[in-house]
Amino acid sequence: HLDFLRPMYDEIGDYVSVYLDTDRSSEHANDDIAVRWQHARQQLAQAGASEESLQAVAEVISDPDRVAQGQAVFACHGAVTFAAALDGPPRREIARFAPLPHLMPLLAQHRPPIPHLRVSATRTGGEIVAVGGSGEVWRDWVAGQQWPVHKASVGGWSQDRYQRDDEDTWNSNAKELATEAAKVAASIGAGHVVVGGDVRARTMFVSHLPKLLRDSAVVVDDEVTADSQALAGAADRALAGWAESEARERFDDWQAKRAHGRGVDGLGRTMAGFRDGQVADLFLADDPTSTATALIGPRDSDIAASPNELLELGLTENQILSDRADSALVRAAVRTDAELHFLPPDLVQRGDPTADGGIAMPRDGVAAAFRFSLEEA
Repeated sequence: HLDFLRPMYDEIGDYVSVYLDTDRSSEHANDDIAVRWQHARQQLAQAGASEESLQAVAEVISDPDRVAQGQAVFACHGAVTFAAALDGPPRREIARFAPLPHLMPLLAQHRPPIPHLRVSATRTGGEIVAVGGSGEVWRDWVAGQQWPVHKASVGGWSQDRYQRDDEDTWNSNAKELATEAAKVAASIGAGHVVVGGDVRARTMFVSHLPKLLRDSAVVVDDEVTADSQALAGAADRALAGWAESEARERFDDWQAKRAHGRGVDGLGRTMAGFRDGQVADLFLADDPTSTATALIGPRDSDIAASPNELLELGLTENQILSDRADSALVRAAVRTDAELHFLPPDLVQRGDPTADGGIAMPRDGVAAAFRFSLEEA
């Protein structure tokens, strides 16, 4: 889901996209970054970027508080519309001036987080960290009953009763934490949870979760806090697996839908699907060397391979712009609420010299599953 990128397309035209190595770990890092940025700035100025947009990007690149090995920065009409820190140098340094932001390298290298919860369960409650699809983070603490929370060391006839009190209290606290987690998950559209904390408390917590969250829960066998690096690392690994698994499931579903007129592949057919408002899922092969282009217009679904396809929709020639096909497809997906899935490499079949990038299946490395077929419309 890429809803958080919608504001980037409120205006199109004159977009600056910069991917820069900003690793500051070496002795002369600041000088090296300045040289790389100066080279990128010259390229952009020669391409026609405004001084206002270049200065806006420069302020982000030079910000000493933005410590990251790489930066992706996008600006339009003198203002930065989005900036992201990369967890490594960009695969390729890019300085591009075009009608649309060039988001594909960012999405491929630093994929938006799947909304999820990181929970640390304790005997007295617990802590919830919620991560939204744009990377926004919320923290929530749940304080349960404070007594009794430790196993009683009491002999005689009363021992079983004290232990039952302990278990009841832990269970009540876990249930309260699970109830709060379910509310938070619903509020951000999260379907996944990663759990750490006290071994008994986390087991009870998971047992009280709604089925969707319970089935997806990943338990970390460690007593760590919800905002710890250990739980964040476990979440990243789990999310990568979830994303790939979902892409495979959706692609299998696409193959079934294609047989019944609800799925297509190839650039031309996929773009036609966007124009008709049909696309629910967009599948892309990560192909940094792609040279495919597309034509776009001012409306969200204005995307085509030829000018006539847009002229027939009432656009004039001066409203039609050309850009990279992957940039245009991302815009169409964002603005029409389609989901984007990167295809695992083993699902991509190469060898067709007539297809873009030589990708035979899905043709051109692009496919779409439809919300409905034209016959149903």
